[in-house]
Amino acid sequence: MKNLPKVSFIIPSFNRPKELQQALYSCKCQTIEDWEAIVLDDHSDTADLKHIVSNIADNRIKYFAQSMGKKGEAAARETAIEKASSDIFITLDSDDLNFPNRAGRCLELLQGKVPKLIYTRVMHFSELNPSGKAKLLFQPFNPKLLEMYNFITNPGTAFNRSAYLLAGSFYDHSLRLATDYDQFLRMCFAGVNILAVDEVHVCYRKHQEAVTSGADQELHNAIMQIRAKHDISPFSLESIGEYALPEIYNNILENPKQRRLWTD
Repeated sequence: MKNLPKVSFIIPSFNRPKELQQALYSCKCQTIEDWEAIVLDDHSDTADLKHIVSNIADNRIKYFAQSMGKKGEAAARETAIEKASSDIFITLDSDDLNFPNRAGRCLELLQGKVPKLIYTRVMHFSELNPSGKAKLLFQPFNPKLLEMYNFITNPGTAFNRSAYLLAGSFYDHSLRLATDYDQFLRMCFAGVNILAVDEVHVCYRKHQEAVTSGADQELHNAIMQIRAKHDISPFSLESIGEYALPEIYNNILENPKQRRLWTD
């Protein structure tokens, strides 16, 4: 009987064949071999992603097309997890890149039955800055702060099946944005062990086509919807200073975009 993979990269994908190919090769560069990559094609209309996967010719990389009637990142992540064979899920956007030790470290940190979510630093890079720069601020986990402000960068997260089950085994399809924030809150409220891992595991690509680029008001509306859903009481931005790193708190207060985004 063939051994099952120990970790699964969860990769919702829409177009961007070149970036997806690079992301998949970053999976192939892992220091452990017992991984799988679940590519969930969310109705791509300008690229043949199945052909990209076939050309790489690695049976650990598995292509699935999203079913009709389902669309969007929330549904794509959910379906990819349903297809996964392991009990450890590593988030990977189709345009991001793994560090070679990512799968091995996630296995070390997330194996076992204790429900866990980890989040790490990320390295930002772009076409103009391909060498990248690590995100300077890294907020230690604080459950009260998470209710006020999402300091967890989704591309740097991974979690085990126990955490996913405890939080309800779903993503909120009614949200186009901030689906990760909703999941983090559900995991937190359910008692999942959320760990801040001060390591860089992934390179996050910054570009103008990012889902949240130019969607500040829509993102704010999604955050307000999530707060209402979880009965989070109104609070002042100044109260964030009780829990956040001073640099993060000052950025929220002084950056007009951040103030608009997180003001209740």
